[in-house]
Amino acid sequence: MLAFAPVTYFHEDQHFRGSWLWLGVLIALPIVVLVTSLAASPARSGPAIATTLLVGAVLAAIFGVARLETEVRSDGVYVHFHGLWPTRRIRLEDIETYEARRYSIWESGGWGVHFTMGGIAYNVSGNEALIIRLKKGKGGRVLIGTQQPDDLAAAIAKALAARPT
Repeated sequence: MLAFAPVTYFHEDQHFRGSWLWLGVLIALPIVVLVTSLAASPARSGPAIATTLLVGAVLAAIFGVARLETEVRSDGVYVHFHGLWPTRRIRLEDIETYEARRYSIWESGGWGVHFTMGGIAYNVSGNEALIIRLKKGKGGRVLIGTQQPDDLAAAIAKALAARPT
């Protein structure tokens, strides 16, 4: 029996934006820890500063390599949040509806991966997304942040239309 590779209809890689914001947080964090630890116990501030710098460096490395990769293939929609979350595959037959639109912070919970009242959200920046509503019993709603919402929706339409009947 021959195995066929799935066809890819859409691919997008996104990285966290606003690196100046992360740099500001990483600079401010050790200063806050230093001031707090010096006020509490000047003799014991060294380990607190070292720990804070180490945690800051690890967080900077994670956010530096983390990226949101979205693919639409003939066998499903794949959401890879590299470095932060396991890959999610949404089977095409589990999709009830989908729409490209703007979303608010209240719908997504912020940047990253968030569980919301209706499902789960994956995003790294902006306010454009594809909202997928899954069939009953399949997990509710999936918000996928994207810089190309119309292209992502069109790719899902192509993948669904190409499925064998």
